[in-house]
Amino acid sequence: MIETPRRRVTLAIVGVALAAALTTTASASNDQAPTWLDVIRNLQDRRADTRLRAVESLNVAGYGAAAEAVAPLIADPDIRVRYAAIDAELTFFLNEPVGAAPTGGKSPKHSRAQDAFDAGPLVRNAGAAPPSLIDALVHALHDDAPRIRFDALHALGLIAEPPLGPDASEALAAGLDSADPTTRIATARVLGRLRVTSAGAKLIAALNDRDTIEQKYATEALGLIKEPRAVTSLLERFDFYKTGDLAVETLLALARIGHASARDTLRAHVNDTDERMRAAAIEGLGRLHDADSRDAIVARLQKDSSASVRLAATFAIGCLGGMDVPTLAKGVASPDTYGQAVDYLLELGPAASSGVETTMGAARDNGLRADLIHVLGFVGRRDAVPTIEPFLKDHNDRVAHAAVDAVARLSRAAAGKTDRDAVFTSANNNRR
Repeated sequence: MIETPRRRVTLAIVGVALAAALTTTASASNDQAPTWLDVIRNLQDRRADTRLRAVESLNVAGYGAAAEAVAPLIADPDIRVRYAAIDAELTFFLNEPVGAAPTGGKSPKHSRAQDAFDAGPLVRNAGAAPPSLIDALVHALHDDAPRIRFDALHALGLIAEPPLGPDASEALAAGLDSADPTTRIATARVLGRLRVTSAGAKLIAALNDRDTIEQKYATEALGLIKEPRAVTSLLERFDFYKTGDLAVETLLALARIGHASARDTLRAHVNDTDERMRAAAIEGLGRLHDADSRDAIVARLQKDSSASVRLAATFAIGCLGGMDVPTLAKGVASPDTYGQAVDYLLELGPAASSGVETTMGAARDNGLRADLIHVLGFVGRRDAVPTIEPFLKDHNDRVAHAAVDAVARLSRAAAGKTDRDAVFTSANNNRR
């Protein structure tokens, strides 16, 4: 499940302070504290312990300018350094802290990279990942150590931005052929997040895997990449399962693909006893612009006890004309609808910008305001910057930090350094 972002900013503040301190020493004499240049130089030291300490120092400080310099260490001969390098790169591309950066060469049992991936697309900051970093993470998918492979896979899912190049896409999709079920499951999730459409055939084949969890995430990925070749298989699978988690995931995949052949199946579940089924069916009919279902959807909007279903109905009715973006934006405030609302807003792209601005300006909750500023960074245009600028000096650190990141993202987009069409469809919050 996605982590609702009400995370602490302590680590970020410490990182900024440390960065400022080390930057100040850059003009000091050599007998004082080391400069960033000294730390980065130590990344190439022949001693593994020195390389490790350098990487961990950069990680704790969140010194993102070192991303390219750290990338080669993802292939370091020392496994501690490889692990530390992946974790540091993760930190460099987070706009908010997720967990604590490890030190002392220790790798915690729980994967921080997976936690960051699970937190959803809004935690990824506006920085541009150097190609050498993406190449290094892809190469690490073949590392001898399972933990390195696992963390590299999730770090790639967080840091990379769609569309992936053909070589990286092929290397990533190869994980579906792994003998390890955990690798196959994680690969399916990352393929969906990064919208790797070339993996469609492999994901369809993965529907027949013995592991039901892999089936679940292969189904999710097929929906996220909107693979039309999967529709027939998904309809057959839905008819077989009828109820339960796999049935829900299958109906949601059909809803995301939005193929006309699924219309009758979606209509049949608008009033399903399972609220997850109702929500999936309704949003799918919205994408199909099914005017004949309007009355049934309106009825669900007015009387359904589930906030998720009501939000899906708001989205679906909006697809039929007159999108109520402020209501969708308010859905970000609730843990029950956070991922769903973010998905809808990112799917709408620039069309959501005005409504997000309106809700953001009226929001009293700092967490909601920060989240919507992040959303606006994804869906807005350069002309949204004046709306965000007043928040740069907000009394709440999280809001101010979100504003800095959103302005940076919009500026980067205006300079033509991101594929905005890909970004608008890059959400995958695993909300079900």
